[in-house]
Amino acid sequence: MDIFIQQVVSGLATGGIYASLALALVMIYQATDVVNFAQGSMAMFSTYLAWSLLQAGLPYWVTFGATVVIAFAGGLLIERVVIRPVEGAPILTIVIVTLGLLVILTSVAGW
Repeated sequence: MDIFIQQVVSGLATGGIYASLALALVMIYQATDVVNFAQGSMAMFSTYLAWSLLQAGLPYWVTFGATVVIAFAGGLLIERVVIRPVEGAPILTIVIVTLGLLVILTSVAGW
């Protein structure tokens, strides 16, 4: 019975993460009419940042606050520098830009 409860809790936690990412994609699409294919990579960077801050010895709540602020600033920077200049362009251009951002972020994470 203990294994069953552990599996249920693990499944709910994983489902919550997937639901959060899906909700983020929908909210961004509804607000900007841009499908951001780099959303997962941006979330990955936020997770790496939180893990690095925790490994550095910062308390959990300080790490949480710093990660939220830095992720917000990074998202704002990407929106202003990468997404906004191609806002009026054809949809394929925006798709290519977000796919390029996905490749760049994934490559930097592997480094």
